Amino acid sequence: MSAPVRVLLHVTSGGAAVMHETVPEGRSDDPANGDDGPVTMLYVDGDRLVLTHYCDSGKNRPRMVGKLSLDGKTVEFDFLDVSGGTAFGSMHHAVFTFIEADHHTEGWTYISPDNKPAQAHIDLVRAK
Repeated sequence: MSAPVRVLLHVTSGGAAVMHETVPEGRSDDPANGDDGPVTMLYVDGDRLVLTHYCDSGKNRPRMVGKLSLDGKTVEFDFLDVSGGTAFGSMHHAVFTFIEADHHTEGWTYISPDNKPAQAHIDLVRAK
């Protein structure tokens, strides 16, 4: 399945975090009716890079810890823990690969309540 998606990235909290907001095509982006997309916060905690995903599907907040590849182009995030329960499943893995300054890809792995993985791949190019 392929569908357009808009991802907004910006530094926030006085430089302490990066906010990553995903808005799938066709959604109204209105939190009043639950039609907004997920938000992911990335931040440094001590000596590790942490990702907290505020999931619209799972209605929970999984945390993952990132590890930078040797070439410095990929950050792979592995599951740490989740708050809010897993009755609807939860994100368990993410990979961000930086291709060039205005182009990166993201791979996300969601684990369903019956423990089956579903993967999404997003190819993102900066809109100017």
